[in-house]
Amino acid sequence: MMMKHLILIVMPFLLLMGCNTGPAEATQQEELEANVMVIHDDAMAKMGDIYKLRRNFRSLRDTLAAQQADTATLQALQQQIDELNQADEVMMVWMRNYSAPDTLQHEQAMNYLQQELQKIERVQTIMDSTIEAARQTHQQYEQQK
Repeated sequence: MMMKHLILIVMPFLLLMGCNTGPAEATQQEELEANVMVIHDDAMAKMGDIYKLRRNFRSLRDTLAAQQADTATLQALQQQIDELNQADEVMMVWMRNYSAPDTLQHEQAMNYLQQELQKIERVQTIMDSTIEAARQTHQQYEQQK
């Protein structure tokens, strides 16, 4: 009899605690989505660097081609342009494929956002390393002038 009363007293508290996860789940999901967007925004800010470097390499390639530079130099410049194009495309592909998980249940949304976080981190790594390599290469050509 005592156990029956104890269950009747404890059960409402357990139910209330179980119902209280909604806001915490929503906050958790919002924070994860915000993390994804912060990395995306940071990567987007670097798109200008990619465009500028690509433009500089194209100009340099065209100038050296007009001066009949050696094929290896022209190929190296084209390789750098291709790598910048690839970094640009990786970002564009991620953006085309990403969609906010508004219609997913919490657990599905969290899994999706975790995957997207990993993807956008890879995009950022590719962009950062490509930009850094391009800057170093561009510096070398500028020093040769």
